[in-house]
Amino acid sequence: MGKKRSWILGLALLSAVAIAGTGLAGCHRPPFFCGSGFQGEEFPKNVLEKIDSEVAALNLTEIQQARYQEIRGRLETELIEVGNQRKIFYEKVKAEMNRETPDVNVLSAIVKSHVDNFPIRAGMFIDDFMAFYDVLDENQKAIITTQLKKKFEKFEAFRSLMAS
Repeated sequence: MGKKRSWILGLALLSAVAIAGTGLAGCHRPPFFCGSGFQGEEFPKNVLEKIDSEVAALNLTEIQQARYQEIRGRLETELIEVGNQRKIFYEKVKAEMNRETPDVNVLSAIVKSHVDNFPIRAGMFIDDFMAFYDVLDENQKAIITTQLKKKFEKFEAFRSLMAS
């Protein structure tokens, strides 16, 4: 009974990390509906293309565009680092899971060390978003707010669907 419980706990931890990783990747849809474009080598490129397409609708001034490019550069560096850390994390998990008897304590420690970075990263992304938002004029801010409301409504619809 103990082994079965350990396996279930291990799978639950891995599932939680996969869901959290997908959500933090910048997916604009619920977890597991992102498609392969938000994974692998193309991950930073695809996320940045999505952001660029939304920013293009704002018709930025030269000063705003310069600020956006500065923030975009930091974001690109961070997204590449996220991808690299995700690969390292996967390899550690894979190595442990390939053992004849994987140690759930080791898996737990690997997962814990990986998720400890999530709040820091999320804070950095939010700070960068706010730095960008602060250089926008009132009309551009209204466009952003409208888009955020639409995304929140989609999230609420998904959440209510999952609750029923």
